[in-house]
Amino acid sequence: MGGCYLGMAGHDVFNNKVREIVNTNEHRVVLLALDISNFKYINDFYGMDEGDKVMQDIADFYFINEPLCLASHGIGFDQFRGAYKVDNMTDEDVVGYITRKNRIFEKELSERYPLVYQHVYVGLYFYDDPSLDVRMAVDRANLAKKSTKGRFDIPCCVYSADNCNEYLEHMDMSNEFVRACEEERIEIFLQPKISVSHNCVAGAEALVRMKTRAGELVSPARFVPVLEHTGMIGKLDDIMLDKTFAFQRQCIDKGIKPVPVSVNISRQRFTSEDLLKYMLQLQDKYQIDSALIELEILETTFIDALDAMIDVINALRVKGFKINVDDFGSGYSSLNQIANIPADIIKFDRVFASRSLKSDKGRQVIKSLIKMLKMVEYELVFEGVETKEDLDTVVSYGCDVIQGFYFDRPLPANEFVDKYYTGSREITYGT
Repeated sequence: MGGCYLGMAGHDVFNNKVREIVNTNEHRVVLLALDISNFKYINDFYGMDEGDKVMQDIADFYFINEPLCLASHGIGFDQFRGAYKVDNMTDEDVVGYITRKNRIFEKELSERYPLVYQHVYVGLYFYDDPSLDVRMAVDRANLAKKSTKGRFDIPCCVYSADNCNEYLEHMDMSNEFVRACEEERIEIFLQPKISVSHNCVAGAEALVRMKTRAGELVSPARFVPVLEHTGMIGKLDDIMLDKTFAFQRQCIDKGIKPVPVSVNISRQRFTSEDLLKYMLQLQDKYQIDSALIELEILETTFIDALDAMIDVINALRVKGFKINVDDFGSGYSSLNQIANIPADIIKFDRVFASRSLKSDKGRQVIKSLIKMLKMVEYELVFEGVETKEDLDTVVSYGCDVIQGFYFDRPLPANEFVDKYYTGSREITYGT
């Protein structure tokens, strides 16, 4: 159909009509930019004719048969623009009205096409300034719509400078990440996990660092949340896994006996179907014992999405990969859930731990948790230890493996090798 929906105006006619309406000042106008998720799969699973029906249904439901609609325009195959008159409605009224329409339409689609999840994205711009060019006003509605992409919890978004600036910043960071991947500017840093009883490095955590073209480091806090928001976090997970396998292979080739290295894996990647296959491909590529690679999953992800991950977790453990529960204490696991988590290692959350160690009651909680977790045969790692006092307390409670700035910051891979794999592996600390 190509965007030629029955009853809808062309591009120039739409712009002229909106300009005329706004200039007469007879109605308060809100512009809508709309498209639909996963439209391609309607065509793939149900056929092109059904896809055309969906697009015409959108045109009819939101625009042609909508009494508030003053003008509308179809763009491409699955994008639409429209202008509603909202004379006696507050902004909240309009958002509520669109939200209800979305729910009605999405429910109908889910019943007709159960194999495809559908979500309607809507951006709104209240066109209160007649001096603003129509094209710029439409662009603002479109920016508001784009800022909701990947956010199925948001039925529609009203344009504001803040949310659209955030969207543009996210796009810039996403593009920079893609360039960094192409130019090999994604690196792993390693933070050691120290066995206090053996006075040596017992493991490490691989942490991502991205460099600018000038060689400056970009904080993960700037780009990781963006990748989670845009759905690109799985690509980062795969890069980190590949680089960690490669690092272990390089160490072995140099005659080094490396310690296990853990890699953080996102909820998105852990619930994908091919994680196990990818891990086994990397293992075959680099010929690495599975005991040398561990996977870390946030406690909150474990609790919220365990049903979706349980099969792949069990399969990974059968293959010899250990599973770490990261940031333990940041969520609200019940004791029953803790006992049934299919994992091998529990890592105490550094914020939870540092706060708990500041009070007598908190220290008793930590002590009891360590005792309980050891009784059900979890290995333990205590993150975030920064002082000798905290170290002595945690060790006295029975936790031997420590990760934190008291011992070392995350290091570039070559510095980690020089410091922990060259000469004696004994650790000097507390001076």
